[in-house]
Amino acid sequence: MNTITKLINFRSIFLLLSLCITACSNDQDVHTELSPTVILISLDGFRWDYQDRTDTPHLDYLSENGVRAESFIPVFPTKTFPNHLSVVTGCYPENHGIISNSMYDEEWDAEYYIGENSEPVTESRWYEAEPIWVTAENQGLVAGTYFWPGSEAEINGTRPTHYGEYDGDIPNEDRIQKILDWIDLPSNKRPVFMTLYFSDADSWGHQYRPNGTEMNSVIQELDGYIGMLTEGLDERDVLDDVNIIITSDHGMTGLSRDRVIFLDDYIDVYSDSIRIIEWSPVGMILPVESWVDSIYNSLIGVHPNMAVYRKEDIPERLHFNSHRRIPPIICLADEGWSITSHSYFDNHREYRRYSRL
Repeated sequence: MNTITKLINFRSIFLLLSLCITACSNDQDVHTELSPTVILISLDGFRWDYQDRTDTPHLDYLSENGVRAESFIPVFPTKTFPNHLSVVTGCYPENHGIISNSMYDEEWDAEYYIGENSEPVTESRWYEAEPIWVTAENQGLVAGTYFWPGSEAEINGTRPTHYGEYDGDIPNEDRIQKILDWIDLPSNKRPVFMTLYFSDADSWGHQYRPNGTEMNSVIQELDGYIGMLTEGLDERDVLDDVNIIITSDHGMTGLSRDRVIFLDDYIDVYSDSIRIIEWSPVGMILPVESWVDSIYNSLIGVHPNMAVYRKEDIPERLHFNSHRRIPPIICLADEGWSITSHSYFDNHREYRRYSRL
């Protein structure tokens, strides 16, 4: 069993996936015995230190019998969809086109947003790089995704042979059983590349706070699901034939009602001439062209905990300036700070959102 947990960055993960897929395609016994198989698992919002905060025997077992990196380096912005697409394409968001969880394409006059039953998520036109499951299918292999952001769309004319439309109400036990059911399929229908997705660390991290003691039980539950999977593979005597890669998409840091930057203190965020693409921790602002200079000048230097960039001046290390969907003005809050408006803040007295790292 080869196991890599919390790899250093998305390019490392993609390289490993590519090598495993290549090994699958070159295997001479692909239609008889279990071919070299990859299960890619995302623990959304699983921070780098969670595994060491409480008892995680199953994750520890994988680490001790495989490889574990110190932490994961996400792409910018540290949002769920951009990072998940980077992991499976090997591309930065400015190259694969999913620049945030929410986007606007001026050329199409169309919005992209995530969530169950989101129509844009299923539209192939938004995805501009080939995910690894398409690569596998194009090599004559079988892939299955359950779940993975973007896997519901037909990308480059191809979908994975097996996939599920995202439903957050599906219990994690059922998600694991789906993978095991695929393992039980005849060899010509059995996926050699599979994905699993668990949102618990992210969703509960927003509610409990990432440093809350309540998160320990969430971490333990996730560890238990990993144990269910490995035990199921072991019962089938295939654990040593499966490559398990466990990763995350971003971490979390605590916010406070005392560390808030209100954009409407400086600009009219409700003007018809301004579209706020994203709010926090990365504010993306699309004014009408004639307003770009004035909006930028109204925001630059107004708050010590917020950096403001023109699209063309954003730091090169962020790889975030070459796609048409990236708006002309980007605001970046310091760690632990959030960007919002007074009305949102006032209507959400529980204001306990957490920025991604």
